[in-house]
Amino acid sequence: MHTVAFEMQLIIMSSNKETIVKGIKFLGAALPLMFLGPFVLTIGFKALKDDNYLWISAGIILLFAAIILAFTGVKTILNGFFDSEK
Repeated sequence: MHTVAFEMQLIIMSSNKETIVKGIKFLGAALPLMFLGPFVLTIGFKALKDDNYLWISAGIILLFAAIILAFTGVKTILNGFFDSEK
């Protein structure tokens, strides 16, 4: 009878570890941007009274960067699990 740890070990052994770690790094970079983007965007909406669009622009850029990094990270992790380059 197999345990969960043994099954996880089989999954990790049959996958490309370097690619999975690279994907986790992308997700790690996206995580702070997921919190920082909405925060900066909120500051930007409050600064609209003074016709200051710098904060809104920065917030939108941070949000798009978070989306792109998260998508790239998930795609890289899935490639590490399911691509058979070996």
